[in-house]
Amino acid sequence: MSFGQFIALASCVLSMGTIAATYYVAASQGTAEFCNPFLDGCTDITHTGMKGDAGFIFRGGMIAACAFFVVWWQVMRTWLAPVANHVALNIMQFFGVLAALGLLAGTAVLLPEKADTNWFVHVRGANLFFQGMLLALTINFILIIRAYRSGFNVPSFRFKSIVMLILWGMFIAFAGVTVGVEISNGKRIIEWWATLFIGIYLLSSYWDWRQVCLVSGDANND
Repeated sequence: MSFGQFIALASCVLSMGTIAATYYVAASQGTAEFCNPFLDGCTDITHTGMKGDAGFIFRGGMIAACAFFVVWWQVMRTWLAPVANHVALNIMQFFGVLAALGLLAGTAVLLPEKADTNWFVHVRGANLFFQGMLLALTINFILIIRAYRSGFNVPSFRFKSIVMLILWGMFIAFAGVTVGVEISNGKRIIEWWATLFIGIYLLSSYWDWRQVCLVSGDANND
């Protein structure tokens, strides 16, 4: 497994695994309703990760995942650098990293009791993640389309195309993926699915980054 593949795999597994473990623990301890949130939207991701052991799992796992998201964007930039415009890459990476920082801030302020949580920071951080990530991924996909058409090898191209269509379909159908203190069941469902497909998009680069490795400065000078 190359370094690039490790980052793609870890970014998805750590974030999605944290959410899955959080929900399982919260439902087991009675701090979240036991249901299928992907189908009925009985709860949102935030409220599964506030109380009890689930809160510790959620905060620790998602903050760690944010660090991998930042590295993921750096690897993506490096991979596309030979075939993409540097200004576009800068913009892509800026919004990708901004999204990760928004999620980090929004997660860090979650506390077991609603009254103690800084909802102003959490809501804006969570929305910054979804909207910033969608914008960064869209720029990324446009750059990948151009690279693919010029002969650049993108093994996951068709898969990424499907994921982007689904993400934008959900975004348009629900007038944007927004998070609040209290949201409707429909938007909770979209939140769960949008989070999952973002994770899948990050994972898809596993098949693209087989040759992306860490190289020391001395090796570059040889």
